[in-house]
Amino acid sequence: MLESRARRIPLVDVDDETRREMVVSVLTQYRILKFVSVNVKETQWLRKPLRDIDIGTFTDVATAHMDTPVMDVIHQLVKRNISCVPILEWDGTVLNVFEAVDVIALIKGGDYDNLNLSVGKSLAMRSEDFPGIYTCTLNDRLDTIFDTIRKSRVHRLVVIDEASQLKGLLSLSDILDYTLNSPLSGNGDGDGNGDRDDER
Repeated sequence: MLESRARRIPLVDVDDETRREMVVSVLTQYRILKFVSVNVKETQWLRKPLRDIDIGTFTDVATAHMDTPVMDVIHQLVKRNISCVPILEWDGTVLNVFEAVDVIALIKGGDYDNLNLSVGKSLAMRSEDFPGIYTCTLNDRLDTIFDTIRKSRVHRLVVIDEASQLKGLLSLSDILDYTLNSPLSGNGDGDGNGDRDDER
């Protein structure tokens, strides 16, 4: 999953009668991390703040503003192969995120004119059950972030400072990579890769 940058992988089994392969479930990064958060008791490796474990993306983060045209954001999503762009005030304060799934909602029913809207107007069209964005700071420990994953369907966290200004992004693949290379697995020293962009 990490090597292919896939966010989900189908789980396939063979039907006993037809001998054909069939998809029985879908394995996602979120489900793996939620399983870890619920079942793994060895938490010593999780008791480190983000600033000490070098995971996430903190440089060259794609951003936009409320008056940015949706098409401009889509171009960033495609060019950078990312799944979200933080939406900021002009002073750098985080207001929201524009996600790839927002594009699907905009063109639902074939109304492609919505792609000419501003980000602000497009986000106002979101479903009322949109859960909002999840944030953390560099002082937050990984066990706290895992607790958030256990309780909520998180796709990524926006890393902010005390003034709610953008510092970076923390994706599920960042966390999964660190998990697999932590003392829990015995395969590494717990340092992640700070340049990963997938699942954002």
